[in-house]
Amino acid sequence: MTNSQFEQLEEKIDALLARFNVIDSENKQLRQQVNELRVERDRLQSRNESARKQIDLMISRLKSL
Repeated sequence: MTNSQFEQLEEKIDALLARFNVIDSENKQLRQQVNELRVERDRLQSRNESARKQIDLMISRLKSL
């Protein structure tokens, strides 16, 4: 391989490494977002279940009147 070919290969490798770093960073951000959304979903499901129980209790009280 000539010097020019090595330089071209080095440039391609550098470009691949730069792209990898961008994708790796995006992947980490997306994983964090997924985790945050899971926590939020669990919190909302819990609130929904609590509200459902309160409504069921109110309906039972109204039926007993």
